[in-house]
Order: sequence, then structure tokens, then C-alpha cells
Amino acid sequence: MTTKALTRCYRFESVDFEPDLRLLVWQDNTETELTVHESRLLETLCYFAGEVISAQSLFDKTFTQVDPYSHESNNHYDLNTLLISLTKKLEYNGEMSIPIEVIPHFGFRVPLPDKTCRLVHTFDKQPRLPAESNQEPRLESATEHIVKYSLLHKISVLLLAAAGVAIVVVSNF
Repeated sequence: MTTKALTRCYRFESVDFEPDLRLLVWQDNTETELTVHESRLLETLCYFAGEVISAQSLFDKTFTQVDPYSHESNNHYDLNTLLISLTKKLEYNGEMSIPIEVIPHFGFRVPLPDKTCRLVHTFDKQPRLPAESNQEPRLESATEHIVKYSLLHKISVLLLAAAGVAIVVVSNF
């Protein structure tokens, strides 16, 4: 079974950046995978391509919380470290494929992409559940093991049931 997906693409001279797949696809069809934050950073820069975006705005747009109910702080991320790792991945054959320009005291800028487009990707979809003949033995939790095999557990359940019956009988008198 195959599945088709429509993804966004920023096309530069020597590379296509596909933020939905977190991929850099080079002209020779090799791919470089980006981390979630590298992809978000580059996507923000590409979205505002040609414009200068301040470091604070870039930080806020890159490190927004995925889960709005999470109370985790974004203070442990370092934009400079992320920019360095992204810059290394954007270098191909000794040249920067998407140059990130640093404008001192103002922010960052990337050039306009040659084209923004949508690409259709086809994925081979694997069945969700393996066939019964290929199933591996199921591991049971410690609680399941105790309930099934512990004599002490069975005696304590029996005593609790007897105590419950005794309370009902005594309360009827």
C-alpha cells in the first residue's frame, strides 16, 4: 500500500529544503537529514527570506513549545550552537548552499529561494500490526507476572474477599 503526501519545498540553486520532511535534497539526489530545531530554524529563515529577522524573533519562532500545556522552559537552547551545526550541514562541495548572512546588531537573513513549491512524495505504507505468524512473544509487566504467578498475591486477594464478606454479614445484624 502506498501513501502520497504533499510537502512544502524551498528551492535554492544547489539544494531543495523540505521543512515537512526535515530534509536537504541536493542536486545529485543525496539527502541530509536535519534535526527538528535545525529544520525549524531554517524554515523560519526561509519564510522570512530576504528580510532581516532579529535574533530574539528567530529564537522565539524556532523554539516555540510543541505542547502548549508543557511548562518546560526554552532557556536551555543556544541559537549560536544551532546555527553552527546548521551551517555545517548547509555546506556542500566547499560552498554554502543557503548562505545565512549575519547582520551585526540587527539579526540574520538568507537570500530569496529560486522557487517555493509543493512536492508530492510517495511512501510505502507498512501494515500497522504484524501478521500473527510473525508475532514475537509478548513481554508481561511485573504486575501481570505477580497477579498470574504469586501465591502470596492469591492468598491476600482471598483474605480481602473474605474480610469484605465478613463486613457485609456483620453489618446486616
